[in-house]
Amino acid sequence: MINMANQLALYLKSEGMGALGRDMFVDGVPYTPDEAIWLSHVGGSAEFKLDTPSSWRKLSLNVRSTTSAGAQDRIWSAINKLLDPDDGVIEVDGQIYTVQITALPAVQDKDGAGRCLMKSVLILRQVKPVLETWLKAISVFTEAALGSQWRVYRGFNGTCRPSVSWQCLSVQSASASRGACQLTKQFVGQIAARSANEYQLAAQILLLGLAEQAKLPMGGAESRWLTVINSSATLRSGDLSTGILTVILMGAASVPQGTLSLMAGVHTVSQIHN
Repeated sequence: MINMANQLALYLKSEGMGALGRDMFVDGVPYTPDEAIWLSHVGGSAEFKLDTPSSWRKLSLNVRSTTSAGAQDRIWSAINKLLDPDDGVIEVDGQIYTVQITALPAVQDKDGAGRCLMKSVLILRQVKPVLETWLKAISVFTEAALGSQWRVYRGFNGTCRPSVSWQCLSVQSASASRGACQLTKQFVGQIAARSANEYQLAAQILLLGLAEQAKLPMGGAESRWLTVINSSATLRSGDLSTGILTVILMGAASVPQGTLSLMAGVHTVSQIHN
């Protein structure tokens, strides 16, 4: 099983935050040196009831320094590198991770040598982009509409700003003919901007673009299109720089051969929610 605290330590090492075994440690820290950073596994109740335990860990990020300013600088530098990685995600040994801060850095009591201590708590999650044609279509549209400065995540929530994280919220199907059915999918995009103005502009660009384009190309040799049924944007309560964009798309899907005899004469409507 992968030691996820060690994975995160390797990433911080690559970002110049320290050297393992010298001033950066995992699950334990020696008395020296005075300037150090370490990661420890945190137990307790499960944060994600359905996710496999191997896909995430709750960790504590700790630093010590001879000065309060030194401790502050070191822990916040580490957090900034975790939340805003250069590549949009944290990648170690071919695995992709994101970090969620669950407790902001807090000053701890000084240790026996009078050194300043600080601690933060985070969740490290292993993620994988979702490879699905409809999700690809809405993501490609978003990238073209907002430009290269915006990151677009497919199937999981990213941490960089500015970014849009797209996920499929629900799927509804209805029989259209003996050989095909009509699918309707609802997608939600988590918009994370750097300011209220940037959020408002991005939401407006996406909404106007969806209204103007009306159809999204799926790509491929068949040149299939998705119809934009509806789109709307709402601010997230308490944070004017973030919000949710909801888009409903409709398209045709072929029915797999061999299932028609079981479905003959039956018209069904089914719905799946994540």
